[in-house]
Amino acid sequence: MKKFTVIGFLSCLLIVSGCSTYGMNRHLAEEEAIDTDKYAYQDENFTYNEETLQELAERFRNEDLSTSNINSIMEDEIKSGNFNEVIIYLRELQAEEEDEAAPFSRRYIEALEAHVQRTAEPSKALVEDAVALMKQQYELDPESEENTIDYAKLLIDSEYDVEQGAQLLFDLEENMEENDEQPGRDLLLALAQAYFAVGDFENSLERYDELTALDTEDPTHFYRMSEVYAAMDDRKGEKEALTQAFEPTAEFLNRYGDKSYNLYKDYLNASIEE
Repeated sequence: MKKFTVIGFLSCLLIVSGCSTYGMNRHLAEEEAIDTDKYAYQDENFTYNEETLQELAERFRNEDLSTSNINSIMEDEIKSGNFNEVIIYLRELQAEEEDEAAPFSRRYIEALEAHVQRTAEPSKALVEDAVALMKQQYELDPESEENTIDYAKLLIDSEYDVEQGAQLLFDLEENMEENDEQPGRDLLLALAQAYFAVGDFENSLERYDELTALDTEDPTHFYRMSEVYAAMDDRKGEKEALTQAFEPTAEFLNRYGDKSYNLYKDYLNASIEE
């Protein structure tokens, strides 16, 4: 990975007459570049594109963009797979300009979650930092459903402490039941995944059934259900769930042929990773 320094600039100061406008501009660009040696996680499981990182940093620093604009751009970049680049940028911003980083705290959490969920072997150092951050956030407001779900899902997805993460969600569900409250989509999905993670397949399927009733046109719930049936070695249930998951492909198959099946399967895989 490329390391940026100011050596060229210091040398230029010694021979001012030899410093061209090009040289000064180059120095300014180097000074604004993200220090990846300092703000990127230095292990093989944390990969990023240097050029993409610096281009995104330049976009995020655009004074013509509002905070809302930047948040929207970051959200899109995380979804498109540039979550590690967003993490590096926000780590530097947090260290250098803490107040400026505050409006993007949600994007930082989403980027960390994306790394854990979409990386085969997440960076151990990143997981440690993410757990510490989300634990602190949770402890500041343990009554917050969003904080609880964030923290619990990270513990489960990273396998840092599956049992603790699942229990946090089960306790939240129990408290809601005692208060005659109904869990929303985010909690139902987290619960379905938590029950699956601890091997309680029946309860996992029940939560997915509730989700399919709420989101009748979302095929990813059926796709996830097929994974639960597969773990139960229930081939009939797995086949039925997959049939429902791929039902929307019928029109594509008729119009575009069998190749569209793989396109739709790729879409489902990408959807459940977001």
